[in-house]
Amino acid sequence: MRGALLAGLLLLGACAELTTPRPPEPPVELAGRISAAPLPLILDAAVRDFDQAGAGLAGRPAATALAVARLEWIGGEFRPGRRLAGLPDSFRFGSQAAVAEARGILGIAPDATPEAAVAALLAASRALARGNQAAIATALAAPVFLGEGRPLMSRLREPGAFPNASLALVAIREEIGRLIASGQASRLPIFDTPEIGVSTTGLGPATGY
Repeated sequence: MRGALLAGLLLLGACAELTTPRPPEPPVELAGRISAAPLPLILDAAVRDFDQAGAGLAGRPAATALAVARLEWIGGEFRPGRRLAGLPDSFRFGSQAAVAEARGILGIAPDATPEAAVAALLAASRALARGNQAAIATALAAPVFLGEGRPLMSRLREPGAFPNASLALVAIREEIGRLIASGQASRLPIFDTPEIGVSTTGLGPATGY
């Protein structure tokens, strides 16, 4: 009887693993290409974006918008059920500080969802890359941009330093690299491939960022 009960519990657990929804796919621009494991690609790109506190972003408004979109997406992945939810709280706190820093620099609403911020920033990046003035005006008028103080275009051209982003992203990438190298990455929903699966729900607290 006990053996049958144990087998039933194991079967239920396996079914729960199989039915756990996968985290949503990120926009392709964040990783630069379609990938079954977008997180490492996005982290690599974000670390490059904010190298030396983002010094290379000066004078590159489209690149600045894309870089902050990557940062917003990474911050959103600390929510329950997402790819980074199982990391220790110290990484989540670092990500929160980096997102708050970037939102302050660009004038993004503090209560904007990661999805809204990413969408608005990507729209701005695309429009700026094309040089389409009408599209740029529409993109920069998105509700997530508060429009207070320094004009958004000026903020994107000369954003200044992102020290928190630089530190947090390197730390997160190193931790993910350590988990992958040690074979522990399957404990987190990092990969989207069925072989590795997304079988672990978030371990962090059920808050936003």
